[in-house]
Amino acid sequence: MSDIKHGKIEKIINGGWGLVRSDEGVVFINYVLPGEDVSFRIKEKANGILWGELIQLHSLSPHRVEPPCPYYGECGGCVFQHINYNYQETIKKEILTDDLLRIGNFQTEIPPFFLSPPYQNRIRARMKAQPDGKIGFIRKGTNTVIPIDKCLLFPDSVNTFLSQWNALPHPPFFHQLDILANRHNNRLYVHLSHTPHQEKEFLKNFPNTTFSWKGNEDAAVSSFSIKDFSYLVSPSAFFQVNPFQWENMLNTVESFLEPCEKVIDLYSGVGFFIPLLHRYAKHVIGVESTGFAVTLARRAFSKDGIQLIATAAEKFSFPRADVILVDPPRSGLCKRVMNSILQKKYPKIIFISCASATFARDLKTLHENGYKLREIRGFDLFPQTPHMETISLFTQI
Repeated sequence: MSDIKHGKIEKIINGGWGLVRSDEGVVFINYVLPGEDVSFRIKEKANGILWGELIQLHSLSPHRVEPPCPYYGECGGCVFQHINYNYQETIKKEILTDDLLRIGNFQTEIPPFFLSPPYQNRIRARMKAQPDGKIGFIRKGTNTVIPIDKCLLFPDSVNTFLSQWNALPHPPFFHQLDILANRHNNRLYVHLSHTPHQEKEFLKNFPNTTFSWKGNEDAAVSSFSIKDFSYLVSPSAFFQVNPFQWENMLNTVESFLEPCEKVIDLYSGVGFFIPLLHRYAKHVIGVESTGFAVTLARRAFSKDGIQLIATAAEKFSFPRADVILVDPPRSGLCKRVMNSILQKKYPKIIFISCASATFARDLKTLHENGYKLREIRGFDLFPQTPHMETISLFTQI
């Protein structure tokens, strides 16, 4: 075990880690704030990176608050819960600015983020199970599950379900449960990791919950209304988790649009942006690799001028278009997809990102190939965590 060391936290970097210097090099530590004097030890060295463990705080940042969650530090999800919510925005803007400069070689002023209620802001939950059937989240730094009876990020309906499930003496084992709360009809929809057999009797304990499983996904499909658009959603298909940001995201994308002939929506999911894009474009092409998400989008948006294609972005034959909207996973745009976009020289690119580091990498590539970042907006979809969402507009120079 490493000796105890002392230092001052310089800043918070991508991932929510505090940076502190030691005689062995830079060390990254959770649960700290810039300017705090700390004692720590080095726990691990992996790929040349030193990971530390906080031992003691010798000075407290004025932005530090008492975490309200009893699982804080053990669950590992909300590593910003010790930070005043308004200051979380400051840190996220600094992380984004730093990534853009350090990785993307691009310097810009980041406008204020679209903020969210700090708690009860997620309608989706992916729970894992212990061998005894009780459900929760992965314990920090392990592969084991810590049972969770109440998560402060979830609405009351989800927490009622969690507490009731874990209170029963012998809940059945499903290694994963995907939960979706529909605020429009006050029901829960839960997708199970395998088909229930004798477990079906147990599921009757939850009359306000609709369960689904592979081959029975339709059972848990429900309707959401956002602005004047209607969507079909399911716990087994991705949908933006924070309902307080839905209209902000749609309004931001709308501010980048003008009437045109054709728009491509890459990684379109169940079609969150499809009806908005169709309001401005005569022809919209949605591209999504998850077959059930495409099925839901086709049911919801069966209009002339909307084409929904079930294929991976890497296999898509990119046609010419006036605008391409991309919403890739955290890994960003792979080289093949990026090259296809660059070859077509789309006049306008709307880029939705949930990872500032890979976005900064992709921004650099776009800049080097004739595109200019015209606007970037940040969204705090994930309060109490270091994660953020950005929507950006690129045009050809």
